[in-house]
Amino acid sequence: MLKRLCGILALTVFAAAAAGAQERIAVIDTDLPKGIDAKVVIPVTEKIMEEFVRSKLFTVLDRSFIAKTLSELEFSTSDLTAGDSDKLATIGGFLKATYIVVSTVQQLDKTYFLSAKMIEVKSGVITAQASVNREGSVAVLIDMAGELGQKLVAAAMGQDSSAVARSSGRTSAPQASAPPAQAAQPAAERPAKERPPKEPKPKAARFSTLSIDVGTGATVGYELDTDFNYYSWIDNDIEAVSGLNFGASAILPIGLLYLSGFGSMTTAEYLGNVATVSSETLALGAGLGLNLLLGPVQAYAGLRAAYMAYSFTWDYVDGTSETYDYSGPGFGVEVGGDVRLGLFSIGLRYAIDVGSLENDGTYPNAEVSAGALALRVGLAF
Repeated sequence: MLKRLCGILALTVFAAAAAGAQERIAVIDTDLPKGIDAKVVIPVTEKIMEEFVRSKLFTVLDRSFIAKTLSELEFSTSDLTAGDSDKLATIGGFLKATYIVVSTVQQLDKTYFLSAKMIEVKSGVITAQASVNREGSVAVLIDMAGELGQKLVAAAMGQDSSAVARSSGRTSAPQASAPPAQAAQPAAERPAKERPPKEPKPKAARFSTLSIDVGTGATVGYELDTDFNYYSWIDNDIEAVSGLNFGASAILPIGLLYLSGFGSMTTAEYLGNVATVSSETLALGAGLGLNLLLGPVQAYAGLRAAYMAYSFTWDYVDGTSETYDYSGPGFGVEVGGDVRLGLFSIGLRYAIDVGSLENDGTYPNAEVSAGALALRVGLAF
């Protein structure tokens, strides 16, 4: 039995590695106050992004990809600040971004004030900040966004953003970004080798789950030192009695490893000619193993230790009954996989535990094996 359990675990072990050349940055859509035409959001945001692309210092995530991801996560960025460390960490984790740029517009009479902050996702620290203001119609925000983007890139490079020169209300790119003639060249006219590479789709991030488990289980046992299998009283061909399994479990990834906590019970019943045999098998414990990302599936496989309590009752046709209780430590393996659906998760899990359990002394100890295949439905965080 132990060899089979170790074999199941060995088949699930493998490693993967990934690397990136540049830090990733996500420019969030500009937040507008009420009363300003929302159509200006896209060109203003794209203008800010354009300066980061032109600097060649970052891998800039596509705006439509960011919008789709945040929409699926049901995140609102209207109140996103440097202090929102939890929200920044969550957004950054899904986008695989090192930095996030948030920008806002304020209006006083005919004067527009456009400001932006570049925030490090991991720490929540503002690493660069810039602002511009100008009078005019709402269309002036587009030119202001280009100037703001240049100032923010300059600040990110450690330069004095106030030293960025202006020309006819627009600014040139910081010197360290690209040669002046090249920076002034429209993106559509640049040679293909100079254009930013197509942004790859970020990989999924690991997540924790807290779930209810429902499925089917089977239990088999025999008394030690006697070679007497009590199921032979029912039918010599029966090795296990199956029934309903239910419980709860938690999976907590720690890098490539995971920790689990679980509690489950399998109830089973067999109707025989001589007696009805019913059983209950309880397992409480924890597990440790590997945590792997296979596309959208977070898979795991590991060893587990459990406290097992086993009880079975014979209800004879003559109206009499007998109950036998066993308990003690056990061990086993578990394999499974979960998929995140926003704030929820769904997955499958198979686990099997084996223990040499003690009786109250009336009968010999028994070796009990309990396995279950369950559907997991719960929360993801």
